[in-house]
Amino acid sequence: MSSNQESASRWLNKKLAKAKGAYISASVFTILSAGCFVVFCWYLSEFAASWLNNRLILPNALLYAAVFLTGRYILAHFASLFNYKAGNIIVSKIKKKLYPILLNNSKLDSVSSTLFVTRVSDDLKPYFAFFIPYSMASFLVSGLLLVVSFWIEKWVGMLLLFSLLVIPFQMIVIGIGAEALHKKHINLFVKYSAVFYNRLQTIAEIVNLDNFKPQYHFLSEKSKALNKATTNVMQVAILSSAVLELFVTICIAAIAIYLGMSLLGIMTGPNYGKSYDFRTALFLLTISPYFFFYLRKFVSAYHDRNRALASAKLIMPILNEENIDTSLIDTNEVLSSIEINSLNFAYPDSPVKVLHNINLQLPTKGLVLVKGISGSGKSTLLKIITGSLFPQDGKVSINGKDTAWSHQWLKANSSYMNQFPFIFDGTLQYNVFLEKEADKHDQYPEFLDKILAKKEQGWMAELSHNGKQLSGGEKQLVTLARMMLHPRPIAILDEPTANLDAGTVEIILPQIMKLAENRLVIIASHEKMFDTVADTIVNLNWGEQMNHE
Repeated sequence: MSSNQESASRWLNKKLAKAKGAYISASVFTILSAGCFVVFCWYLSEFAASWLNNRLILPNALLYAAVFLTGRYILAHFASLFNYKAGNIIVSKIKKKLYPILLNNSKLDSVSSTLFVTRVSDDLKPYFAFFIPYSMASFLVSGLLLVVSFWIEKWVGMLLLFSLLVIPFQMIVIGIGAEALHKKHINLFVKYSAVFYNRLQTIAEIVNLDNFKPQYHFLSEKSKALNKATTNVMQVAILSSAVLELFVTICIAAIAIYLGMSLLGIMTGPNYGKSYDFRTALFLLTISPYFFFYLRKFVSAYHDRNRALASAKLIMPILNEENIDTSLIDTNEVLSSIEINSLNFAYPDSPVKVLHNINLQLPTKGLVLVKGISGSGKSTLLKIITGSLFPQDGKVSINGKDTAWSHQWLKANSSYMNQFPFIFDGTLQYNVFLEKEADKHDQYPEFLDKILAKKEQGWMAELSHNGKQLSGGEKQLVTLARMMLHPRPIAILDEPTANLDAGTVEIILPQIMKLAENRLVIIASHEKMFDTVADTIVNLNWGEQMNHE
């Protein structure tokens, strides 16, 4: 196992403490459920042996068996409820920590961010709600049944113990390559889902431009690649299940053959006629399949572990971006100057420079407008100023410091408003106030009343799927409210009025100007109305700086 895998495993396991109480409760119910099943098997074997040997029906034994079988299912149900609760607790806390980071992460747009959070949540929850519980249940239940088996017949116990040692090792071997397949599948899912969504949103334009067939072939190739990755993942899952079932069948058959031959006197053994009889043999044969019950679930959930490891490796770098080295910078240092000198930038694997020889000296407060046609490098320049992209060539200096120091300071002190706002799964209140509790003493921007008036539940209105319950303008208002309630020295807005109606623009524009009264606000926009209110205008043309007004 690589160090990266170990790191991801440790990261996942550290999260278990957040739901320790739920896991302990689930474990108690699981062991009680297993105990009920053992007692059920004992009474059932007594009933069956009495009937087959003596033609005697024992109704009390059958009644007790039914009672303990019912208890087994009831207790197992409560165990599953606590396990599912534990998964929800841990994943919700991870999402709450991830959301604010994605909020200011300009590397992903709102669609990609939503798909990313949805996918990693879907991959992490089964790990905490199924894999971890089944691994604990396998240990507890298998331990209990091993004690019972060794106490009654050591050779049956030896067979079960051997399978307990071999099965996990076999699954680890199969799972070595599975994680890489899952990581590739997640990356393709997020990447191609965003592509499909983009084409769906622009279908009318594609048809009007008579570009439908080329786009169809393009999407068809992407779909084939995604389907192939999905098939590879499913093949590994089917292989692991098939190997497990084969091994379990052989083990149970071996136990049945041993017990049968012993009872027939062919394979007597030292304990024949002493430690078990026909009833005991039935009991051992009945509990043997249950020994593999949770092991089967554990092995099937091992597939979920691989998915979770792959997702953890994607999440960890994002979360680690927030761990700024405080020994390197003082994040509370007041902004006194911001300069960009001889800045050049090209994306990896691209020979084309998106930005070329940019030189700027920006004010510490006021409204700065970045203008230019699509593809002129406006968004790239904004991402560099937010600290999301690191300039490979040139200098970005805050307060006269070097680029590395300035890069970290910008990450901690800039807020970003994407052209397509990111809306969290949760209440309207959480989307606006984040971790802060909203109450009657909070002063929120009045323009939010426009949204609250449409929601019967007010602040408690639930939003999901990137805020499909809100219009584009309402999403912009929610994002702008966040920036005002959680102010940072630099506020950056990428096309804040794109595709908005005139009424919403009239609401947003004064708020942006108000925001710029005591901090630096940088806007990338095609709107001419910003020309009259901007304190500074930067013109870009295909990455070249035309002028600086």
